[in-house]
Amino acid sequence: MMIGRMREMNMVWRIVVSMSLVLVGLVPAVRADDVASLIKQLGAWSNDKAKKASDELTAIGKPVVSEVAKALSSESRRRGRFAARTLRQIGPDAADAIPALFESLKDTDALTREYAVEALATMVGQAERVIPILQQVTNDPDEDVREKARLAIVRLTESLKSRDQRGPAPQPPAETPSAGSASQPNSADAGNSSASAVLAARSPEKESLSGKLTPIIFIRCALIAFIVVGFFSLLYFYREHP
Repeated sequence: MMIGRMREMNMVWRIVVSMSLVLVGLVPAVRADDVASLIKQLGAWSNDKAKKASDELTAIGKPVVSEVAKALSSESRRRGRFAARTLRQIGPDAADAIPALFESLKDTDALTREYAVEALATMVGQAERVIPILQQVTNDPDEDVREKARLAIVRLTESLKSRDQRGPAPQPPAETPSAGSASQPNSADAGNSSASAVLAARSPEKESLSGKLTPIIFIRCALIAFIVVGFFSLLYFYREHP
């Protein structure tokens, strides 16, 4: 009986310590071995398991892009296929995987190539880089891949047109001071100098405030952890000594 109680308390302590460490940022939310396990599951024979792993990696997002991109060249066809699917779902945040996606367009598996095309279609910020490659894919032997490539080119071309219509952000006109004004600053210059001085004075204040808040947050998290520990300790005490 006592051994069972001790095991329960040991488990409680582990949970509380883990929660407190996560709260104060000493333990990352996603561990590398968890990501490796999910990437391995992308090659599962069960579509449900592979899709579940893909969805979980998608939820993590950009931090796993590099590892998922490596899986594109996996010897497992299914792992490469679902890796491309994952990058498609992550979307523009997977821009670092564009070179690997280009290579996947040469894959022998048509569905992998199709997922890669769909992933590239989301890279609207890299349209100039992606469109020329997709134009080559319009000659793909698979009809579905060719159709996806055409649709992707249309989408990326429209994004380029929309960006061109908006045009670059307007820039303020450059001031060219005359010879007389160079030696005698006007009131506007004085106002700008005053504003700059105010901003410079506020910057240390913000840094000081940030430095003060950090230990406060740490202390609050530690207090929460100790409250939880105290609660379970009292609960255990009263159960042992009714």
